[in-house]
Amino acid sequence: MKVLKRSMKEGLIVLKIETLDDLWHLYNIVGPQDTVISKTSRRVRIGDEDSRKQESTRKTMVLKLLVEEVSFHTFSNRIRIKGQILEGPGDLVNIGSYHTINIETGDTLTIIKDHWPQFILARIKDATKAQLRPKALIVTIEDGTAEIFLAADYGIREAVSIRSSISRKRGDQKSYDSTMKDFFADTVLAVRSQLEQHEIGLIVIAGPGFVKDHFKDTLTSSGIKDLPPVVAESTNSIGIPGAKEILFRGVISKAITELKVETETRLIEALIEHISKGDGLGAYGFDEVAKAVQYGAVEDLLITDKRLREGTEEARRRMDSLVLDTEKTRGNFHIVSTDHPAGDQLERLGGLGAVLRFRIEYS
Repeated sequence: MKVLKRSMKEGLIVLKIETLDDLWHLYNIVGPQDTVISKTSRRVRIGDEDSRKQESTRKTMVLKLLVEEVSFHTFSNRIRIKGQILEGPGDLVNIGSYHTINIETGDTLTIIKDHWPQFILARIKDATKAQLRPKALIVTIEDGTAEIFLAADYGIREAVSIRSSISRKRGDQKSYDSTMKDFFADTVLAVRSQLEQHEIGLIVIAGPGFVKDHFKDTLTSSGIKDLPPVVAESTNSIGIPGAKEILFRGVISKAITELKVETETRLIEALIEHISKGDGLGAYGFDEVAKAVQYGAVEDLLITDKRLREGTEEARRRMDSLVLDTEKTRGNFHIVSTDHPAGDQLERLGGLGAVLRFRIEYS
């Protein structure tokens, strides 16, 4: 979640929704009698009201609503905010009529409250901290040339450039291998330096040939402590054009999404393994998980998006209490999408599970 604007004088906060977790937070932030402003689409009639040729079409517009109801949509990952229209294009909507705005990941909305409770401001602060995106490191590389870039929300910035003379003597493979080894060592050293200076969440090795793959193997076996995930991607060129190609193709966001799925899969596999072993370090079902949370034993709390969407208001509040109490004891909270197999596995366990730090008794 990203806060784009905050003005307590006006009572408004503008949020950008970036993940499924953000939708859950939003569900707990917006309530009845709040005012929201967001882009939406609405079916309107075009033409003279007295004409039989009047047509219906869907138009995109910005509406301001007085909120009456907020809910998870049953069949998709979105929040539905229903309310009375306060402002909108006068030629397309009737002020006072009702509309439902659908909020999905990637959407932006303005929330206005007469009073912002401290616990809601704290939730927004925690949500934005949780979603602070670490920088990605893009290493574009081919024989003898490597250029390293820092990539963040604001774009890319060149960090360092490495040039090395590679032996091209015909038939002298030994000299070629030796000079490439030195070149790779220099590049690994440059990458290590960047990791020490910045919080890097992903390394993308890019280039037009096979050098990128060989360097990836060298980097991952270099023994760098806490090396972030490393992926190799083909590009038409190196340098700034290659780095921009990585950005334009959405490689970084795709990789981060895939890494999230990998993390969730690993946690659910661990949960199932603990349950099958009966070692007491895996809990599932509301009663077991709630007790584990009460004892501060939860390392990772796992809830499927489906379990959150389809719960009653009372069930939602119980889930929210589990999340808040888990976070108080420094546990981690994961909303697991049922769009991948691991999420389906968790759903078959009731959509709720936890990997524990220590065993507890359930008597």
